[in-house]
Amino acid sequence: MQKKETLVVLDFDGLLINSYKLLKITFMHCGLDIGDEDRFQNRRKFLKYVGGGKELIGNLVKLSLPKKKLIREQLTETYWNEGEIYPEFTTLINDMIDSPDVHVGIVSRNFTLHPGKTIRQVLRNSKVNEGAIDFIIPISTGVKKGNVLEGMKSPSYKNCIFAADEISDYRAAYETGYNKIFMVSYGFDTKERLIEKGGIPEEIIFDSPKKLQKKIHKTLLKLS
Repeated sequence: MQKKETLVVLDFDGLLINSYKLLKITFMHCGLDIGDEDRFQNRRKFLKYVGGGKELIGNLVKLSLPKKKLIREQLTETYWNEGEIYPEFTTLINDMIDSPDVHVGIVSRNFTLHPGKTIRQVLRNSKVNEGAIDFIIPISTGVKKGNVLEGMKSPSYKNCIFAADEISDYRAAYETGYNKIFMVSYGFDTKERLIEKGGIPEEIIFDSPKKLQKKIHKTLLKLS
């Protein structure tokens, strides 16, 4: 059996899937307002899930009222029924699954109930052969993503590639020795924030799923 020498790890929420859209649908079902996407991207992490600025007070009041369905239950239902990854990534992931050279993994700090099942359901919705993916790892609250990335990385890999959308993701991959890191500005952090707050090189930031898909595809071709 041929030894696979390349590891590709993809973040799920924000990179593979439009999390903002699903959160917005969920908030609307619960009578809450998440605000516009530009402001959403620039909030601190906990504020992304309760609103910010003009939405915050109203949301906090409504969150204190009795509800027929908890927000996480509604979020889970929304992901299962309406969640799909960006179509540009479907063929890429399936091709990596079939590649004799690549191990492919997906990681996420997903806030739905049963996040592992949720990720797999969304991949099935998107026609990805999720049963053949090497790693699908939901990261629990309090667990450092760097520890997970370090555990996935093995000396047997000549190349470890990681793609994500947040500053903390970049730092985790950099500190654990991933030799190729790609970031996107359409997820949870804007391009300006990635550069100014994260010190991330502009040349590794991609502003659309199509551009990232092409970059990963070209990179894998060069490595094969």
